Amino acid sequence: MGKDIIADKVQSLFKSIVGDAAKRLDGSYFPDEIRNRIAEVLSDDFSKEIANDIAFHLVDWNGDAAFLVALYLWPEKFTNEEISEGLYKLFPHAPDHLAAAAKLAGQPISDVFEVGALDGIEDGDDIE
Repeated sequence: MGKDIIADKVQSLFKSIVGDAAKRLDGSYFPDEIRNRIAEVLSDDFSKEIANDIAFHLVDWNGDAAFLVALYLWPEKFTNEEISEGLYKLFPHAPDHLAAAAKLAGQPISDVFEVGALDGIEDGDDIE
């Protein structure tokens, strides 16, 4: 099953409820306007460069986020194979972006569930 089939399904589902705004959830679309808005909000607390970097990491996994939310809203619309494919695309992408955003924001990144999530990472290593 190709990426386009799942992405198309996710787009169709969201388009049915939010119309053209669904394009912001397409992984092939980079939502500059959302990144800029987040960076603007964060610029009170961070330099422009750091605010922009954090904002980038919060928006660059929009397709992964859309898949996960679509699965929450319409689980019956996805086959087991589609769910598996969507999850295995999300696993290596979204967590890294969230970890990078947290690190840039000065938030601790830890393995609170003790599953070895940070194995091989030493203090001071770049998580991006």
